[in-house]
Amino acid sequence: MKVMVAIKVDGADEDKIAPTPEMMAAMGAYNEKLVKAGILLDGGGLKPSSAGAQVVFEGGTTSVVDGPFTESKEIIAGYWVWQVSSLEEAVEWARQCPSDPAGGRQEVLEVRPYYEEEDFENLGAQA
Repeated sequence: MKVMVAIKVDGADEDKIAPTPEMMAAMGAYNEKLVKAGILLDGGGLKPSSAGAQVVFEGGTTSVVDGPFTESKEIIAGYWVWQVSSLEEAVEWARQCPSDPAGGRQEVLEVRPYYEEEDFENLGAQA
């Protein structure tokens, strides 16, 4: 099972998030554990939304909104793509992720499975 783990932050706090050297070391060690376990397929941190744009489709029109997106409740700050045996395994790995309790903010990891070919085959069988 392939899953994406999205690292979410509050849009209003995005510019206040700067990892400490200690947090970077802890995250490096965690990533190394993921590599050694053979589940890490990809991962990365994303630049702040001020460096990005949103393409919005609404009512037949398309518009572009430049960042930052401070009004957004949640912004994806980074991600991992893992190959695991189950959602439960992915959640167990996510529970081991380092966090900064002194940061005073909520940190959320959202774990979402990818669609796989068999998911679409099962949909065809139901029709």
